[in-house]
Amino acid sequence: MKLVDNKEQHKLALPIDPKQGYAFVRYGLRDHHIDLHHIEVSPGLRGQGIASVLAEKVFAFIAEKQLDYTIYCSFLKTWKYRRDSKENDN
Repeated sequence: MKLVDNKEQHKLALPIDPKQGYAFVRYGLRDHHIDLHHIEVSPGLRGQGIASVLAEKVFAFIAEKQLDYTIYCSFLKTWKYRRDSKENDN
């Protein structure tokens, strides 16, 4: 599943059929710095790991674009902390 950058709405989203729901991260971008404000997954898709897939894709996007970032979303902060902890344990 490829990440979609909707620049007009400031959303990084998974390409999910709108009839099934949505999953996106709202962001702000200035120069080479991205602010990650909020992750949202529609109620019908919650509990399936979609938010974690989205988080993984968002951080891959950030790395690919070589962006600096600030995380304001508690889910993304926790997800990143846990992922970094796992990498450091290996």
